[in-house]
Amino acid sequence: MDLQWYYYPEQYKQMREFTRDHEMLVLHEDGNYRHLRFKKPGTGIYHFDLITWPGSLVIRGDVGEGYVFTRENDMLRWFDRGQAEGHINAHYWSEKLELGRSSVKEFSEKRFISWLNDRVTDGELEDSDLWSSPDVTSFDEAIEFCTDQSIEWDFEDPESWKDYNYHFILALHCILWGARMYNKSRDD
Repeated sequence: MDLQWYYYPEQYKQMREFTRDHEMLVLHEDGNYRHLRFKKPGTGIYHFDLITWPGSLVIRGDVGEGYVFTRENDMLRWFDRGQAEGHINAHYWSEKLELGRSSVKEFSEKRFISWLNDRVTDGELEDSDLWSSPDVTSFDEAIEFCTDQSIEWDFEDPESWKDYNYHFILALHCILWGARMYNKSRDD
C-alpha cells in the first residue's frame, strides 16, 4: 500500500498494523457519555480507550498520553467528519487540546533540515557543504550549529523547527479510526 499521500504516513502505517485485530468493547454508553475500549482479544498490547462526555474526549492506554480534547457535544462525530481514511487534521485538532497546541510540539530534525535547505536556496549557505547533513537532534544543537556556521536566525525561526510529536499523531490516527468504528456500528 502506497502511503505517500497520507498525512504522517509512518504513524498511520503503525496504527494500521497494531489495530489489525482490535475489537471495540463498549464499556459504558449513555448518550454522549461513553467509554470505548479498542484492543486485540486476549491481550492489552496497544489497547486504547476513548472516553467521551458532552463537549470532551480523552484517549488513554498504550496509545497517546491522556490527551483531552474539548469542542462539540459529540466529539466522536466531530473527529469523524467524513474525511478520507487516515486524513487527520493535526493543526486544527491540536487547537482543541485542553493543554494547547504547544503541549504536543517538539524539535524536528526534519523541519530544521528543511529550514536549512531553504537558506541554501536563498543563497546564504551556497558555498558551504556543511548544511547537507548536520547531526542535529535538539533546539540547542540547532542553535549551536547555526552559530558555529554563522547562519542568521532569530527567535521566530525555532518555531518553524517544531512538529507534532510522534505519539500525538499516532493518537490522532487512533481517535479517528476508533470514532469511525463506533459511528459505523451505530449507523448500520
